[in-house]
Parts: sequence; structure tokens; C-alpha cells
Amino acid sequence: MKLICLITLSLAVNTISAQVNSLNLLYNSIPGIGCHSNMSACITTGAQPESGAQIIVDWTDGDSDTLMAFSGPNAQNCYVFEHDYTQAGIYDAIVTVTSGTLGGQNIATQTIEWVITSTSNCGFFNIISLLNPSSTFLSNVPYDVVDNFNVTTTIYPKNSFGNNYYTELDVNRTYTVGINTNWLQNNGYTQTSPNFIISTFDITGKAENVPMNMTLQCNGNGLTPNLEITSAMAFQFLAPIQQGNIAVQVANVSCGNYANSTIKITIPSGITPILTNTPNASFANDTVTVLVPYLSGNTSVSFPCSFSGSTPAGTTLNFYVSVSAAGEQDFLFNNVPFVATVLNSYDPNDKNCNLPRYINPNAKENLQYTVRFQNDGNYPALNIVVRDTISTNLDLSTFRFVGSSHPVSYSVDPITREISFRFSGINLAPSMLSIEYSQGYFSYNIDELPDLIINSEIENTAYIYFDFNPPIITNTTINTNGYLGLLNHDNEFKFNIFPNPTNGKFTLDLSEKACLKIYSLIGSLVYDQEVEKDQMIDLSNFEKGIYNIQVSSENYTYSKKLVLE
Repeated sequence: MKLICLITLSLAVNTISAQVNSLNLLYNSIPGIGCHSNMSACITTGAQPESGAQIIVDWTDGDSDTLMAFSGPNAQNCYVFEHDYTQAGIYDAIVTVTSGTLGGQNIATQTIEWVITSTSNCGFFNIISLLNPSSTFLSNVPYDVVDNFNVTTTIYPKNSFGNNYYTELDVNRTYTVGINTNWLQNNGYTQTSPNFIISTFDITGKAENVPMNMTLQCNGNGLTPNLEITSAMAFQFLAPIQQGNIAVQVANVSCGNYANSTIKITIPSGITPILTNTPNASFANDTVTVLVPYLSGNTSVSFPCSFSGSTPAGTTLNFYVSVSAAGEQDFLFNNVPFVATVLNSYDPNDKNCNLPRYINPNAKENLQYTVRFQNDGNYPALNIVVRDTISTNLDLSTFRFVGSSHPVSYSVDPITREISFRFSGINLAPSMLSIEYSQGYFSYNIDELPDLIINSEIENTAYIYFDFNPPIITNTTINTNGYLGLLNHDNEFKFNIFPNPTNGKFTLDLSEKACLKIYSLIGSLVYDQEVEKDQMIDLSNFEKGIYNIQVSSENYTYSKKLVLE
């Protein structure tokens, strides 16, 4: 079978120099076409060889496959897995890779979706409908298939956007195939290639000995318009640059016909189309209207859009396009919905001080602060700014920059006491691609003022701006000049999570009752309640991934990462 790589899913993990360090899943067959699932699981190794990686595929219908893989250093190997589903449905197959060299450590887990529309009529064929002599590709062309019982069925391609797969054939029958005669007559075409016969199918359900294309010729007598949308997409909606793009292609497939046509694109709230370079276009009531005079053949409409840079990563934008012309009679492909997913960065934040809560009131302490950040969004963070207002109990003149993970510039405002740290062009990777390269930090030292009164508090909170997103507010560090902390270290707040990573159930090791808040990767609050110390939490029903755990009491706010496997 010819390899068809339609979609690539990838995950890189934080073991760059270890054995197996990444997994890529490739579709070798097309979901929703036929009943046979065929994919490749590709694993790569770092500087160390892999002496026994296990690839486990759970097809989620009760069946699973396991393969042991051995690989040298700095290599990539792909392994084919095939499966036949016995019932129609949508299956999210789960692929897990563990490293034998690392004692069975879980390296990566991914899902890959299989859409099974039928388990009885799994046959299909693929063909290009070609208009000669221009070699223009025609989409949405209906074909008549006549079986060996002389039953004629008219079928359209499974996907109208260039995916010319005609499906749901009985693999036990023989078919004679040609373009639907009524469609040819109504649109002014003549079929110039002969009909072909399907008599056998391979194991995937694909018909054998099907010609590459079927040719047509225009007679120039299409009497009525026949408009269709041949492609529609919204792409590269990048919040860091506050811009996305729309591209729609429509066609009047009626040969020799010219139609005054109207294209309407419904735009979701918060998106503003930029129509400066789009002729005959207007925008009103969330709809872009484009007038296309005398449409014959294909035409394309494209324009950029602006939107808020603070739109959360993963936001789904729903668009809808329609096309029409006076006198049209065939409306099968005149309306299409399409979507875009917003790409943005997101920071779950963390801040700490090197000194305990209670510090010596008889000494002028030097405090070192470290701010850590991580991109848990779905797109690299292009620029990061951290604003930190220094407590009036600290001596601003003693500020000393210590170091950072990436090149950074900073400025100090002596009036507002705000220090701004700017990571320009940091291009911080999302954590889903690399845990290591999704993280950053900076540290600085500063002295407290001398002769502070007993129990005076030094608080510090940072505000982290990822591109155009609203600020992420870190936990507040508190240091108190008082003897209580020196005499009784048991008053230090304790916050631990175990186990971590977890399969859903974990225990919070707290020194006192606290408020627990759990945030998703895109910053959504998914859990909020008061908890006791040593309380077990059950997140078994939550999606796998990285969460930000925040606990707070009257005097403390701390946060940690939780990995849900």
C-alpha cells in the first residue's frame, strides 16, 4: 500500500540525551475511509542506545498490540501497526512508549483518532476528475457505480476539499464506474475516458486497478450556474502577533456559464477582517460579503484578520462560508463550516525567596528572589516581560542582577520602584513539545533596609506577561522580621504532592488547612475547594497533562506543577 502521511502528531520529552526521547504517529491510511487502520509509530533515540523500548497500542475496542524495539543512538525507526475495527464508531487509540534501558520508564503517550463509518461496506476508490485540455482539477464530481446485480448507486467524494475518495462499496461485488450522466449534461461536459471496472480490493478496502484520473471535455453549454466551495480554511491565528488568515476558493463548475456570485463568510465575535486588499468586499453584522461578477471557473478570496493577543491558547474559532448565484439549481456544496484553533503561549508561573518566612530582625538580610516561568500553551512565546514592584522595606539601590536562563534586559524605575525584565525574541517552546525548552527563570539579590521594626513584612509579587496575554500573577513571597521563625521552625508552611506524576489520585502534604485551586494548561480554573492537611485528591476523571496546583492560607500562597498520566 502506498504510504499516505496526512497528519503528523509529535511529542518531544525532556530526555534529550537519554534513550528513547520522542514519539511520532503517522496516519498510513485515512480515517473514515475503509475499515482498516494502518499507522506508523516512529521513535527516536538520543545519545544513548535503546536496548528494549516497548510500544503498546491500545486500539480502545478491547484489542491491543505490543512491540519491543531496539535502536542505536541518534536514530529514528518507524514501526507499522494495523487493525480492523468490527463496529462503526470513533476510536482514540492510545500509544505508549516505555524505555527498557531506563527500567520501564514511561517516555511518551499519545492518542490517534480513527473514524470508522461502516464495517460492512468498506470498499473505496480514489480518482481525479480532470478537465482537458486545461488539466483543471474538478472536485465534487458524482460517479455512478453499477454492481453485478445491475444496481446503480450515485456517490460523491467523501471529502469535498481535494480528498477524492469514493466510499462504502461492498468488497464482495464487482462494479462498473463512470461519471453520472445527468451531472455531465446539466453542466455541459462530455466524459472522454472510458468507464472502468472494479473487481478486487486490497486488505485496506482500496479498489485495485483503478485509473489515476477520469478526463472530461467542456461543450460550453452549461445553462445554469453550479457553484461550489472547493476549499475553506482559517489558519495561523497567532495570538502573539494578533493576526490570522482566511482563504476560501469557490468555483462555477457549469461549463461556459458566467454567474454574478455572492460569497458570504460569517466571522466569530472578536475577529476583525482586514479587507483593504479584497475587491468588492464589505463587513457588516459579523459577515464578510464579497461580490464576484461573471464567475466562471475558480476564484479565490483571502484576507487577514486581527484579534486579541490575550485570546487563550486552544480557543476554537468557528467560521461559515456560503456561495450563491441567481438561477442556481444544485446546492449540494454551497455551504461549509470551518474552524481555526488559536495558538498562544501561557505561563503557570512560580516565585520563591531563598530565606525562610521569619528572618533575623537583628541583621540586615540579603534576599535572593527567583522567578520561574514555563510556556504551557500551544505556540512558542515570542516575547516575555516580567514586572516586579520592590517592597518599600527593601533597599532599591542594592539591587543586583544574578542571572537568567535566556538573554534579558531590565530597567529600574526609582519612582514607582518597578523593575521590568524583558525577554525579547525568547521564542520559548510550548511544554507539549519540550519540557526542558519550555522553561525559563531569572534571579536577583537585594538587601532589606536596616533597623526595620519587629514583625515588619517584606512581600514580593511578580507579574508575568506572555506576549499580549493578561498578566500572570505569581504567588506572593512573605518574609517577616521576627523571632518566631528563629525559635520555632515548625511554623514554616509545608506543601508537597505525592505521588507526582500520578494516575489521578494523590495526597497533599500540608502543614495546615488551605484553599486548593487547580488550573489547566490554558489557565482555566478546574478545581477550587478547601482542603485539610494530608488530604487525598482524586482527579481520575481529568484529562491527562500538566496542571498548576496552587494552595493558599492566610499567610501563604504556593504553587507547584502536577503531572497527570
